[in-house]
Amino acid sequence: MRDSVETYMRTPPVMVLSSDSVLIVAERMYADNIGAVIVMRRGSPAGIITERDILKKIVIDRKNPAKTTAQEVMSTPLVWIESNETVADALELMRENNVRRLAVIRNGRLVGMVTERRLTLSYEKR
Repeated sequence: MRDSVETYMRTPPVMVLSSDSVLIVAERMYADNIGAVIVMRRGSPAGIITERDILKKIVIDRKNPAKTTAQEVMSTPLVWIESNETVADALELMRENNVRRLAVIRNGRLVGMVTERRLTLSYEKR
């Protein structure tokens, strides 16, 4: 658990624009076989969209994904961690914020994303 988050992050992070439709977001997630994307607004990370966000805010609420933007569906605030922090730090931050994904930052720049699943699976392999 002393390994850095950087060891387990997905890089580069998959990003979409806040103006993209949720249909485009879902297609991107499917094509990249991922469960979440970081939403960018004016060149900066603004939020995150997960599969659960799409289910709740589009499917269950019966909205049209082609006419709904990422901005309308994203979860905020985006919870992040510095790349040199430990796996234990990341898991604690996830627990405190009730999230399963963290944006990873190095020198103030978005460099990746790490998931609870990836962290726990990597730990179990030891």
